[in-house]
Amino acid sequence: MFPQNTISRTELARSTRQAIEQARRGQTILVESYGEEQVAIVDILDYRLLRAVAAYRTQANVPAQDINAIPQGLTEEFIQTRQSAAGDDPQVAWDLVIAAYLDGQISFGRTAVLLKQPRFELQARFNRLGLSLHLGPMVIAEGKAEYDALSQDE
Repeated sequence: MFPQNTISRTELARSTRQAIEQARRGQTILVESYGEEQVAIVDILDYRLLRAVAAYRTQANVPAQDINAIPQGLTEEFIQTRQSAAGDDPQVAWDLVIAAYLDGQISFGRTAVLLKQPRFELQARFNRLGLSLHLGPMVIAEGKAEYDALSQDE
């Protein structure tokens, strides 16, 4: 699941740049002192993704999926407005987009577009972090509803 490497605080001090590069490549760096884990260094996008999923899972009544519901979608303007209202905190965008994806309101491809991430890189993050993927509609009616929702944006 999580490729990880455990290093001491002394090793971190000696090779900070290397540890950060490993984290940016998807490896979790656990820093320990006297045999006790003290802190974890993770890639910022993994961190944002994990926080967004955790925030979603702690909400009441989730997932809010209804097989007969028409996907509502999510616009960049809505995200920008909410993010601006929160002092331009980038986590707000991740929280909104991931919640919409997990609720079935947007597709995985749309999720990647809204997060400005390459689709396959985002998919690799989901897989590496053990997060479930919902790729494509489960039934024909769901696919038609998604198509209809996307057609309304034009």
